[in-house]
Amino acid sequence: MKKMKVSCVGCSLADFVYAKVNFNSDAFKKYMSRSDGDGGLNPGHLVFTEGLEEFAGKPFEQIKNEITGGVKPDAFNIGGPAIVALINASQLLYDQNIEFDFYGALGQDDTAEKILSILKQTPVKMDNYIKVPGFSPFTDVFSDPDYHDGKGERSFVNNIGSAWKYTPEMLGERFFDADIVFFGGTALVPLIHDHLTALLKKGREKGCVNIVTTVFDFRNEKKNAGGKWPLGESDESYRLIDLLIVDWEEAMKLSGKKNIDDAVKFFIENGLRSFIITHGAENFYVWSDGSFFKKQELTALPVCKLVGERIKKNPELRGDTTGCGDNFAGGVLASVTKQFYDGKAGSMDIIEACSWGCASGGFACFYIGGTYLEKFPGEKKGKVSEFQQAFASQIAGN
Repeated sequence: MKKMKVSCVGCSLADFVYAKVNFNSDAFKKYMSRSDGDGGLNPGHLVFTEGLEEFAGKPFEQIKNEITGGVKPDAFNIGGPAIVALINASQLLYDQNIEFDFYGALGQDDTAEKILSILKQTPVKMDNYIKVPGFSPFTDVFSDPDYHDGKGERSFVNNIGSAWKYTPEMLGERFFDADIVFFGGTALVPLIHDHLTALLKKGREKGCVNIVTTVFDFRNEKKNAGGKWPLGESDESYRLIDLLIVDWEEAMKLSGKKNIDDAVKFFIENGLRSFIITHGAENFYVWSDGSFFKKQELTALPVCKLVGERIKKNPELRGDTTGCGDNFAGGVLASVTKQFYDGKAGSMDIIEACSWGCASGGFACFYIGGTYLEKFPGEKKGKVSEFQQAFASQIAGN
């Protein structure tokens, strides 16, 4: 039987989720950012713990207690644009002969054991998820489900931890012995991010499909507040990417532009083959030059309306929006992998991929945290399929 392999490297960490934070409270607003890169909290953005402590002039534990009222986290889960996307893709393709391998670094602590115990309940292979000295990466996630007119938003405080020590050399040759290589949120694995151009070049030379997703790059925002973010060693990275999945603000920061038209022009002129630009609960944009997916003119697509309708009718079903974007990327990855597996290379459909992305991101609104642990193989695919079918009908005008 035909077999495929997907290799993934990037952000994987422990999420401590506080699901009922009020971003309009005095306690939260006290620590909100006042200028780009200053280290203050900002809904939808990520900051580093040390940056927030410098901004506030006090220890993070004190800040956290003020914001949360001293409560314990509502959930402990695995988070991160790389691992959450990979888990989702592996769950959606549980019945295919496809191997999903994660490459990254954990610390030597109890958090590492908790992360591994959760991963053992998923189809992802962990042989290349190594332990190095130090503490495991983790994020405190403040979630306000009522923010943005009830659509919800999160604010992230990140500790990179042992991910600082993960180098390109640690990937080895096995990483590129794959059909698809997926770089997810590498800004939180700094030495991978800083060498991304070379890694993408190697992926292209080895005949791999290169897929990249991004995360808010607080490190480079702090270095050059309001300036253009680098993606690897140079803008050569873009011509080496088959598919870029990026959110609205990250698209502006990476391109150095102020509006969608100029950002799109930047990506196209720099040789990007296809992209998806998400925008939370707003319309998202897709485009393909025809070399990876079938040609697709710049198109705006809505989010899945069934998600909002169901939450409005049954508010008790609402979880939080943590991991929506990561699961979106995982749904797209699953569709790309399946289309590739089915021999559709050269005629793949980016809209089809988006339907699985939109459905996966929407389903993530019904539980807390990014990772959904199945009761049995295929459970998540069944649940996501309902939203995928609804979305396909929605954009078809049915």
